[in-house]
Amino acid sequence: MAVAVVGLVVVISQSLRVFFICAIFSGFNIAYGYGEHIVTLQASFTQRTMSQESVLVYSGRLYIKAPSQAKWVYETPIQKELYIEKGKTTIYEPSLEQVSVGKTTIDFLEILHRAKKQQDGSYVTDFENTRYVLVVSNDIPKKLTFTDEFDNVVEITLHDVHLNGVLGDEIFVFIPPVGVDIIEQ
Repeated sequence: MAVAVVGLVVVISQSLRVFFICAIFSGFNIAYGYGEHIVTLQASFTQRTMSQESVLVYSGRLYIKAPSQAKWVYETPIQKELYIEKGKTTIYEPSLEQVSVGKTTIDFLEILHRAKKQQDGSYVTDFENTRYVLVVSNDIPKKLTFTDEFDNVVEITLHDVHLNGVLGDEIFVFIPPVGVDIIEQ
């Protein structure tokens, strides 16, 4: 039971971090001129999590629709779906037959207003003792790097980025499969 609770706390913590990342990708620097034109974003992503012992590589698809909808679909090495809308996170893990639902009350707009463009063209912001660095190329978000609470360096690289295409709201609706455990935080 204790392991399940610790696992849930880690998943919710990671979900909040992903929610923040979605906020960055979907309108990171409105106050400084970057991101104000982004209404939707679709991309493939590669996430490298580097610890002192190993490197874990995840990949999948990302869908974001301003102001507050996001869906991360992890395809390899494990399948997982993460849905975010207006401070609510839903994580579906098919291999565990489990859905975790959590909430957040973090004021991301304030965090985004503190972001500063660097001389090298990257954007930097600090949130809950974590520094996030976003790299943009030709006005397209390309890479986000940060160090998590376990001192792992996480690098999320976006590929095949499509901005401002049509994304229906149904993409962001999660309907739990029959028989899964739903854990509410």
